[in-house]
Amino acid sequence: MNSFKDIVLLLVVLSIGSCKKDQILSAEDWVNASIKSHRMDDFNNKKVAFSFREFNYTQNKDAQGIIYTRSKKKSPEQIDVLHSKNGFSRTLNNEPVILSDSLASIYSESVNSVLYFFRLPFSIKDTGAVKTALNSEQIKNRLYQKIDVTFTPENGGVDYQDNFRYWIDKETKKLDYLAYQYHSDGGGIRFRAVVNRRTIDGVVFQDYENYKAQKNSSLDELTDLYKKGKLELISMIINDSIRIVKP
Repeated sequence: MNSFKDIVLLLVVLSIGSCKKDQILSAEDWVNASIKSHRMDDFNNKKVAFSFREFNYTQNKDAQGIIYTRSKKKSPEQIDVLHSKNGFSRTLNNEPVILSDSLASIYSESVNSVLYFFRLPFSIKDTGAVKTALNSEQIKNRLYQKIDVTFTPENGGVDYQDNFRYWIDKETKKLDYLAYQYHSDGGGIRFRAVVNRRTIDGVVFQDYENYKAQKNSSLDELTDLYKKGKLELISMIINDSIRIVKP
């Protein structure tokens, strides 16, 4: 009888210890666990090609850093290149195109934005991201760890004042929801829910339903609005023709 009680006590202690271990995971730990779950540990070392709306995109790297490219499906001879060290450039028929600083900045942010969301959750590790673990939250009978992300002025880019939230499934470690508040173009707030998750060449990719909230909304109330059907679905974020390019 005493042995049975000892076993029960041991199981209770192990259960409590497991809960405590889960509770003390840092935001960085959660992000790393999600990246591992999406099999993106070495994603920067992969050459990836995909299509989003009217453009084709690639991710590649050289000895100096990461390279993003964009070209229109209807005019592939014009190529935008965003290099993590050398900045933005455009070529037309392999000849450089001279752009003003303001236009180069706009095109650069456009390319970077698409790749940022495409690379999630790997993108959360970007230089300049300040990650904070918030409370757990239940959505559709699943329990999530909520992560808040802000950016430093030095490394956060022109939109460093934007604020992001990520919801990581506490069991699967997958990224199921995200939201962000931005200040460019008059500002706004968005909430995205994952759809069409699939594994391609060992890496987990996903698309999103893109919802709009009222400007006076806060990131803290978005999940309640989502559950009540009070967010406006404004678009679908669909990445097509994804492939890992072999060396």
